[in-house]
Amino acid sequence: MSKGTNPIKEEQWNQKVTKAADSFWSAFQMTENGKVKSTLLLYSFCLCWVYIAVYVVAFAFLLDPLEAMCSGAPTAVVYLVEILVPTLVGTAVCFLPWPLFKEKRLIPASYVWMFLLAVACLITMLVLMQNEPETRRLFLLFFLQAVPAPVLLGCALSACLYYRHWKRHPAAAVPAQKIS
Repeated sequence: MSKGTNPIKEEQWNQKVTKAADSFWSAFQMTENGKVKSTLLLYSFCLCWVYIAVYVVAFAFLLDPLEAMCSGAPTAVVYLVEILVPTLVGTAVCFLPWPLFKEKRLIPASYVWMFLLAVACLITMLVLMQNEPETRRLFLLFFLQAVPAPVLLGCALSACLYYRHWKRHPAAAVPAQKIS
């Protein structure tokens, strides 16, 4: 046993972490009647993958035309245009269903999932490429061009829209919990 560690506090910390993890994962389990406990978590997770696909398509279809349009421009301008235009188009497409969704927390939760997936991807790739500096540099260049702008813009915009909705309809913003 190392000096300075308190086994009681360590055990309490382990119990808290285990309880939090069990609480999180229990949201994905089924109830007795076969329904998911937290549809918001499940639906927002699935929707985040749809949004990722929207952004991939936006970048895939817009990068070549933007490259042709910006030929001869300074490199910084080309990079900025190649980041912002697909981000704005993808975000506009992702926010089209906002008025249709009754559950207004769905889009902000989807962008939170995207943020968490981006962080997990970044950490994983940096760990996997720790012995390959050139590959790591290329990955970081790609990652910084394609990921932060859509995720941050989507998080900010969805937070603003949800906040505006919450201010106008405070009782409808958080649905009442059923007591069983």
